[in-house]
Amino acid sequence: MMLGDWRPGFLQVAPPLVFVASFKLLDMLFEWILKGNGQPADFRFKEKIKQLASPGLVYPSVLHARPWLVAALTALYKCSEPLRGTIIHSRHFDSSNGGLRIASSKNEVIGEPIDLSAEDLRTYAQLSVSVLKYLHGDWHLDTHREKCLRWQIDALQKLHRLEPLGQAQPRHMCVRWNTRDPHIRIVDVARLQRDILERNAGQDVTFDLRIVITEDESNPPRAYLIPCEVLPRLDSLPEERWSDYISPISDETEVAASIQKAGQ
Repeated sequence: MMLGDWRPGFLQVAPPLVFVASFKLLDMLFEWILKGNGQPADFRFKEKIKQLASPGLVYPSVLHARPWLVAALTALYKCSEPLRGTIIHSRHFDSSNGGLRIASSKNEVIGEPIDLSAEDLRTYAQLSVSVLKYLHGDWHLDTHREKCLRWQIDALQKLHRLEPLGQAQPRHMCVRWNTRDPHIRIVDVARLQRDILERNAGQDVTFDLRIVITEDESNPPRAYLIPCEVLPRLDSLPEERWSDYISPISDETEVAASIQKAGQ
């Protein structure tokens, strides 16, 4: 019996399983796509890889709208297949400290080993699971999450061997704007963006904007949460639409901080 959080210990000793499970998720995804295109079912990986090269395959809308994602997942699947074979059928791999050193062993020919860190394996698992979540509709694929997919794909370049997409590290945050002006409707979004980029150099930052209006003690504070997708057109947002973004005040601490900041 293990008490507490067992996951860190599991990831330390089970890198081969993490790799194989991540690959299997891609395998099931592509098998589903091939069946949807009327391709004959085949349990052999090399046949499925050959079928994926067929022209005119129809993909679900999430993938169809993002050909770079189809290309990356296909290459990742193709390049991972011989490594998966090594883990299942051979012993040309070594696992330590949550990482994996592995080489292809197709037809008894040993290839150059690849070193996958614990973070690489985590990224592979995240990518495989995330794509399925977006396809199933459990998660919404917004701008920030799409950037995360591109970042993860670039992080796995040693596996899929495609040219990098060039995605800077994505980061999403919530910025709070405190004011006493009850009639505020225009925020200097460009200035906020400049400040954020200066403090997060080299990162691709998106942010939601939380506006907290604190007039005086006779009027309770109110807040609006503006999602990042709306910010580019915030200055033209009609008065009646602001009610769509009303957000509850979280606690007394936020109220006190808002009063202090608004008074500066």
